[in-house]
Amino acid sequence: MSVSRRLDQLRDPAFRRALPRTVTERLRARRHASPDSRIARGVRISGPGRLDLAPGTRIKEDAHVFVGPGATLTLGAGSNIGIRNIVNVAAGIDIGAGTRLGWDCQLADTDFHEIYDESGRARPMTAEIRIGDHVLIGARSMILKGVTIGDGAVVGAGSVVTKDVAPHTIVGGNPARPIGVSSGWSPGRVGR
Repeated sequence: MSVSRRLDQLRDPAFRRALPRTVTERLRARRHASPDSRIARGVRISGPGRLDLAPGTRIKEDAHVFVGPGATLTLGAGSNIGIRNIVNVAAGIDIGAGTRLGWDCQLADTDFHEIYDESGRARPMTAEIRIGDHVLIGARSMILKGVTIGDGAVVGAGSVVTKDVAPHTIVGGNPARPIGVSSGWSPGRVGR
């Protein structure tokens, strides 16, 4: 960026108002070994597991992230965990590059307790979640254990995803079902 363009940017009141927040969020991310990511105020990150943040990732206000022993939460470049999201990782959750989660979403790769089938055998308690690149997860959606969501998919607001979603598919409902095909999406200008 040229010096004159940088000076113009510094003169912009909106940029100057956002600068302290940006710096603070980057300092929070640095504590988790990711200097080019941002972690907003009110975010709670706990657990002995590993957090792997690629450059340009962001965890927004009041999100709660727990990464259990031996588990890893991976965020691809430019992906976001939304406002007030709850992310519980017992096995592994991989969120692809450019993926966005709306506010109040929940991701859980575990049942948190054992569930027995009709013959009395314990069912697997955990299974990794894989979310592809450039996926949009609508507000208040829930992604459950063992789900893979393909690249470019869109999950409608309030959906409960219990099964895999094919690439470029739009799903909605409880349980989520295919309702259309997506050729892409872009971040809106409303909100943060």
